[in-house]
Amino acid sequence: MKLLKVALILSLLLFGAQLPTVEASTLDGETTVNLNVRSTASTTGTLITTLPKGTKVKYGTHNQSWHKVYLNNRTYYASAQYIKPLAPAPITTQAASSTGVTTENLNIRVTSHRDAQIVTTLRKGTEVQYAAHNTSWVKVFLNGKTYYAAKAYIAPKVVTATPQKQTGYTNRTIELFNRTLQTSPVVKTIPANRTVTFSIHNSSWSVIYEGTSTFYTPTRGITAGTLQPSVTKENGYANREMKLFETRNQASKVMKVLPINSPVVSSKYNSSWSVVYDGNATYYTPTAWITPGPAPVQPPTTTTPEPAKVQGYANRNANLFGQTHQSSPVQLVLPHYTAVTYSAHNSSWSVVYIGTKTYFTPTSWLTAGKAPAAPAPAPQGKVYTNTPGDALNVRSAATVNSTVLGKLAHGTEVEHYGLTSGFYKIKYNGRDGFISAGFTMATKPSVSKGPVIVIDPGHGGKDSGALNGSLYEKTVVLDVSKRIESYLSSKYNYQVRLTRSTDIYYTPQQRPTIARDLRGELFVSIHANASTDKTANGIETFYSGSTSQSARSRVLATNIQNNLVSSMSGTGMRNRGVKTANFAVINHSLMPSALVELGFITSPTDVVHLRSEASRQRMAQGIAEGIAQYVRTYY
Repeated sequence: MKLLKVALILSLLLFGAQLPTVEASTLDGETTVNLNVRSTASTTGTLITTLPKGTKVKYGTHNQSWHKVYLNNRTYYASAQYIKPLAPAPITTQAASSTGVTTENLNIRVTSHRDAQIVTTLRKGTEVQYAAHNTSWVKVFLNGKTYYAAKAYIAPKVVTATPQKQTGYTNRTIELFNRTLQTSPVVKTIPANRTVTFSIHNSSWSVIYEGTSTFYTPTRGITAGTLQPSVTKENGYANREMKLFETRNQASKVMKVLPINSPVVSSKYNSSWSVVYDGNATYYTPTAWITPGPAPVQPPTTTTPEPAKVQGYANRNANLFGQTHQSSPVQLVLPHYTAVTYSAHNSSWSVVYIGTKTYFTPTSWLTAGKAPAAPAPAPQGKVYTNTPGDALNVRSAATVNSTVLGKLAHGTEVEHYGLTSGFYKIKYNGRDGFISAGFTMATKPSVSKGPVIVIDPGHGGKDSGALNGSLYEKTVVLDVSKRIESYLSSKYNYQVRLTRSTDIYYTPQQRPTIARDLRGELFVSIHANASTDKTANGIETFYSGSTSQSARSRVLATNIQNNLVSSMSGTGMRNRGVKTANFAVINHSLMPSALVELGFITSPTDVVHLRSEASRQRMAQGIAEGIAQYVRTYY
């Protein structure tokens, strides 16, 4: 037995002498169970010792299943799952040797092993300082410390080279874009044979530099180098008052006007147009307006005679220009019948004197003599006040807060002078007054029956509601609401009023108040639905379960939903049913109220009907019949 023990001891000593020394890079850990330490990374390896649970150990990564354990200056092996890492000691900062960018969301670890503790994860595209560690790992320097990351997911940062600018010229008319895409909007156009500064962007596009701005254009429209003159310039003079245009088109912008007999330097562009050179600038003018050779010598004159000034008036709203052509900017506008002093400039134009300034206007827009009295403006139409049992305020301005000048009885015929901000301008006791268009109608109102029904077209003004391309919810619901009003008024002779009849905005909280001010007894708000889910579709009607009128509101909503769905039968529009909701417009109402969603403006199927006038009429009739069914039940 003693010999056996001696042999075992000698074999262990010989085995231990063959193990490698402790590695310089180690981690601190702690055993989570009583842990067997073996001579090799295998459960069949010789058991060296068993470490009690909670023992602090030095270890290093061997593979996914086993760690190297360093005991008594020797390296052994233990199961990796039973050693938990302790907080790493501070890592000495190293100098970064390169700048890179992460190509994926990248884990940063305390050692160069994929099972090592993760310190942080850098988002894709993060700039980092790094240096080579081995063929698979790099050192990453963060916050003054050194960590490790997979080399494959860091790319060197590419420094964009400064583009090489060149001088060239346009070999055709070119269009400038903000992006390298010819379907994007054209920012500006440069004519052919203009010098440009450019650089190559890619195989097809170049960058054009204009001041501090840059644009993109296809490279085929630019030729590098200096534009070689291939024209013959000649001296001549303007044989009339000569307009110089931006392009070869008399409808284009007039850049300058030269007086008759002005000397010009020009070259032929084609059979009809010439290029006129003015310093470094070039313009276009019809060749027929230039006569070759020196300008005729004008006989000497004494002092220029003072032009004969005429007192007259503008026989229309007359534009005053800074030059004698109507394509130049308008400097001032003289209202019709304004008295004015003027003198003849040529056969077509006159000079107008206002204070110390002078302007030009066509002579045909002026008439000599005393201006007649301006005629009174003609009425643009007539309307009738629609305020059963009440009177309509006449205000001093087109706002609900302006002074009340008086009142008009229900059914009063009024001539109006146009619509402003939802108010008709009228004449009242010899002065201008304004009445709300929402309380008027085009035909004389008849004696109505039943309750006052208030239809509320949702949104309006600055609030477009949901939209699909150029189709706005506010437009759809106003159209349907007017159709409901017309249907109920003509078929049932009901009193119907709208919270808005034009494109103006009220808050959801204002609308129930407006309904009460209109003496409403029944309130229906019209909307269109929307969803990020394009498959969402169908018609639904809501009522509030939180008001004293909840029971009647439910009947109203049910009648409207049933009749609306029936009216739209055969269209494929889905019946989403009647639901409760605490929307402000119906939750704050003191009368039976419902909110109708006509369909989803974001649905490819529903939007077809929301765009269609025929479908809108069917929707309006369905809602109107639902309201009429309710009225017959309770009134």
